[in-house]
Amino acid sequence: MENSESTDITRGLIIAQPWIGKILRGEKSWEMRSAHTSIRGGIALIEKGTGSIVGVASIEDSVGPLSFDEVFDNEAKHCVGPELYTRDDYKWDHAWAMADIQKLNEPVRYQHKNGAVIWVELDENAIENLATQLDRMPASEEQILVEKKLKQSSLVGDAPAASKGAIPYAKDGTSFCKRQCSRNGVYTVGEKGNEHRFKDYNAALDYLRKMPTAKWRRPNAKGNWGIVSATRWQ
Repeated sequence: MENSESTDITRGLIIAQPWIGKILRGEKSWEMRSAHTSIRGGIALIEKGTGSIVGVASIEDSVGPLSFDEVFDNEAKHCVGPELYTRDDYKWDHAWAMADIQKLNEPVRYQHKNGAVIWVELDENAIENLATQLDRMPASEEQILVEKKLKQSSLVGDAPAASKGAIPYAKDGTSFCKRQCSRNGVYTVGEKGNEHRFKDYNAALDYLRKMPTAKWRRPNAKGNWGIVSATRWQ
């Protein structure tokens, strides 16, 4: 997912219930499919049969085919029960790993093209309406509380002196850049599995300053988003 200075979300993934509901509730991060996908980055989440975009996410990886043991061991990620994956005809052995999942405040209608079963290329109105809503989405209660704590702690000057006025750089030379690290105006920072999202760059930077080792998400040279760790502040 990119901000207004970058490319808008232009395609949507069709997902049936109950799976899309589990994704939007934060219960499910692996969407199981029968083949790989080469698509990475921000996508719209479409609830099958509704003609509506109900959320957005980012595809971080595509892994598979998974063995039975791998499917079994990762049930918490894909939420497919043994009543399904133990069947002889079960074929959904590829996991499309998602991150940065957001449920929309209001569904966005789109024009469904004939023959679209998995992916939909979004029409211009849907792209614009989706981008507009994402820009206006308020911060979550958790995000507000975290930002408030960070703001309060910064007032007493407890950020490491070495990092004041500096930004973190990763081993590959990339930095926590205000423009490049924003996805739809949101910065994602923190340890994997315990990440926090901020719409305010300075609040995100303050959070990084409080971490033993600053970690944030950014796109690599191929445009794939992943977590990097700071090796220096400059």
